[in-house]
Amino acid sequence: MRDIVFYPIVAVVVVMMVIGSMYFGWQQPKCGPFGGADGPADYSLIILKGQDLCRMDGYEGYELLLEDDVLTIRAEEGANDADVQRNAHFRLGPDLETVYAGHKLRISLTVKPTDGAGAEAFEFNYSTGKAGDTGWTKFDLQPDWNTYTAEIDVPRKLLENTNALDYISVRPVVPDKTRGIELSEIRFRRLGQW
Repeated sequence: MRDIVFYPIVAVVVVMMVIGSMYFGWQQPKCGPFGGADGPADYSLIILKGQDLCRMDGYEGYELLLEDDVLTIRAEEGANDADVQRNAHFRLGPDLETVYAGHKLRISLTVKPTDGAGAEAFEFNYSTGKAGDTGWTKFDLQPDWNTYTAEIDVPRKLLENTNALDYISVRPVVPDKTRGIELSEIRFRRLGQW
């Protein structure tokens, strides 16, 4: 093949590969800590749902599966731990850590038990790392989708702990065997300082 034909074909193939890779990357959810960039400027309501649920991290004894914008969280017996990071959890971005510190939040979670080995209850906890956490809030589950809401006081950051990471953990209550829940949405509504 002549150079005049070969090099343009190679150039076109390389450009197509680069564009294809970029397109694939643009279509993927941006997993990692979540922040309020897509919400209102005053952070009054932040919603975590859909493919952004991929941002949850599991820990030993947890199985996470995101399908059709619903996150399934399964926990083995003994997987629940008092430490928020040792459970299934979301890490909050620095912007949310800053605006939520010392504020009252209304957190609403849309949850249901899994069809097989579904949990009878679930818990959540908001942790500010070394500055403390809100404690575990428990809800008894209904058989179908329902929204469970609680108001919490986010601990204030101490001057020496301003770089502590914030987490929210959501876990099924597991008295025995493996239990699971399905999570479709979390809403964070900032209500003001406490």
